Amino acid sequence: MKKGITALGCFFIAIAAFLYAAKHITAAIISAYINTPDVNYYEGAYELIGFGMTFWTLLSLLAGILFLLIGIWPSIKGVLQVKNPNSSMNKNI
Repeated sequence: MKKGITALGCFFIAIAAFLYAAKHITAAIISAYINTPDVNYYEGAYELIGFGMTFWTLLSLLAGILFLLIGIWPSIKGVLQVKNPNSSMNKNI
């Protein structure tokens, strides 16, 4: 396992989680003083933030998954390889 690349993948996934939470917290702060019992402005504040933060969240998540898979690929490859236990016996015959 490549620990450096795996750690980088976990870092990018953590950044994606932080950005996802930050978008929701930002929308809650924007709409904190304009909510009324009749109307909820959270959805409008959430849309006001726009696609920019969502783009960076998705990009960070994809980079994290990519680096994580590259880092653990040797371990996955070792598990997927099936060794034939009879292959050494066939050479002696």
